[in-house]
This record gives sequence, C-alpha cells and structure tokens, in this order.
Amino acid sequence: MDILNVNEHFQDNLSSKYKEQLEELLDEFNRGHYPNVLSKSAVLRSERDLDRHLADKLKMVDAICHSEIGEVKAASSIISELYHHSDIEWMLLGELAFMCDFKLARRILSAAVKQMEDDGEADRIKLARGYLVLAEAEENLEKYVRAIKYFKQGLGYFQDDETPDQYMILYLHFKIGMMYSMKNEAEESLHYLSKVIDMAGDTNPDLKINSLVTIAKTYGSKDDNERAYPYLKDALGLLEGSSLENGVTHAESLTEMAFYYFDQSKLTEAVPYYQEAIAVYEKLPQTSHRKLGMVYMQYAFCLEHMEENNIREAGICYEKAIKQLELTKDRELQENALADVIAFFDHTDNHKKKREYENRFVKMTNA
Repeated sequence: MDILNVNEHFQDNLSSKYKEQLEELLDEFNRGHYPNVLSKSAVLRSERDLDRHLADKLKMVDAICHSEIGEVKAASSIISELYHHSDIEWMLLGELAFMCDFKLARRILSAAVKQMEDDGEADRIKLARGYLVLAEAEENLEKYVRAIKYFKQGLGYFQDDETPDQYMILYLHFKIGMMYSMKNEAEESLHYLSKVIDMAGDTNPDLKINSLVTIAKTYGSKDDNERAYPYLKDALGLLEGSSLENGVTHAESLTEMAFYYFDQSKLTEAVPYYQEAIAVYEKLPQTSHRKLGMVYMQYAFCLEHMEENNIREAGICYEKAIKQLELTKDRELQENALADVIAFFDHTDNHKKKREYENRFVKMTNA
C-alpha cells in the first residue's frame, strides 16, 4: 500500500457518517493544502464517537502533512505514538517515518522485518521491500555496513522470487556497489558495479553510466588512471543525450577525464574537459565549493603551463578558484591555493594582484 495514497487508506470509511468530511479532507490533501488537512483532521478527531482506527488513520495523515510542510518533529512524534499505541501496520509506519526521521524509521522497520520473519511472511517481496527501506535508512544515517547487510537480504528475496524483478535486482547490485565504494572497499565495489554494467544492457543507461563513473573514480583514487580511462570514455559516450547529461555525474566524468590528461602533463588535452566540467558545475543548483575551486585551480594551471598558454585567462581562473575556496573551512587548502596564486602573479609581473593576494594571505594567517 502506498503511504501517500490516502484515498486508499480511507476506502473502508467512505460509507460512514463521516463520508462528507473525509471527502473534503482527502480533496484538500490531494491538492496539497496540508494546513487545511490538519485543521479538518483536528475537527474530525474531536468527534466523540469516532472509531479509534479511523482516528489513528487521521493521525497518520497528520504525520504526512507535517512531513510535507517540514515540521519533522511533529511528524516524528505522531508516528512514534502510533507505533506504540495503534494497530497500524509497522511496515507502513516505518515507511512513513522514513520521510522525517531515519532513526525512528530504523527502529520501526527493524521490528517490522523481524516480526515478518518470525511470522513466516508469505509475501517475500513485501519482506524484501522492508529490508530495502531499512537499508535506505541506514544509508542515510551513514551506517554503511548495516545498509549493505540489509540491501543484500532484500536482494536475496528478489532473486528467489518466482518472477524476479530484474530492475530491482540490477538496482540493488548498484546500491551495494555504491555502499562498498562509500566504505572504500574497492574490490567489493568493483565486483558489484561490474555486474551492473553487464546486466544493464541498453535498457538502464543511468545505472550503467553511474557504475562506469564510480568504477573510474575508484581506479583514479588508486592512481590507476589507465584502468579508469576506458570506463570514463564509455561513460562520456553514453552521457550525451541521456537524462544524466549536464548533471553531477556528467560534471564528475568530465573532471575525471580532465585529470587523466592533467596527471600525464597532457595539459592541452585536459583543457577542453575542464572547460566543459566547469560549464556544467556552474549550472548546477548546488556544487561543492572545494570541488569547483580545485577544478578551477587545475584548469588555471593548464592554461598557464600548456604549450600555447593563455596567461590572462589563467589569472581569471586562479581568482575564481580562490573565490570558491574561500567559502570552504579548509584553512590549509586556502593557504596553499593563495601561495600558488601569489606565485603566479609574481612571475607574470602583475604586482597589483600580487599585493592584493599577499594581503589576503596575511589577513587570513593573522585571523
């Protein structure tokens, strides 16, 4: 049952004497008028002879509304109360808690899957879904070991189903691979993500692209750029025209390819990839200041030192890099970047800019 499909939750109550009030409440909910829903729910719950089960369902709707308008503490409090004092299915409450409180979701879903296991739940896909949401909660809490454990349990149930959901099997291989990547367990990550690439074919390009990029980044982190290169090449080929084009994955792919050439001192070859990466990063709604700052630093270095250099553009990019890095809290990184920029303006005889950044350096070190 979809927790957000509130019409379905109240089907059994629409023949009651509260039909008109419920229909008005559901209409407000479906239109996204959540404060109005809360008001109507409070009025309805004040009815003396209201059935307790109906009252609990209304509280569940209240929790959804509070979550939707960002009142997560209120939502969490209601869900916790329902968990301890209602007959609403724990799986449903766990999925609802996932909207507002990952720790509460973990507690409820852990109890839910244990109960289903103990009771010999016949619907194994329902059980798999429980493990999947539980794993997602652990992932959001950065408990990657437990997330991997639960993703694997969910995967097992999907694989054992009479009619296996191939997309979910593919997706869970991807999630497990990504969790191992987060734990810096390269071999396990490569194992699962390589399976994703093999299974994805042409029908699941997004998962395939993300797997290719993650594998490339994994090899890159091990200074094995030659092994990273073919994965980057394949990813960039697939990105064009995909739903991931001009997104974070695209920017990261371009940056990794730029660094592949940068690391070999093939600066002229690196430049167009840095240009494209920056163009994508600049259009994203949110970008790491550290990441963009370092991309600008490397790009500026290429412009400064490549065979047909562009000193003017290099200076502009160095300044853009400093602007980004000053927004980070990494003082050592800022000091090193400022030192490089001061050196650049020194040997290009731009004394005005040199003094400006020397003053910034002194001001920062004395702060």
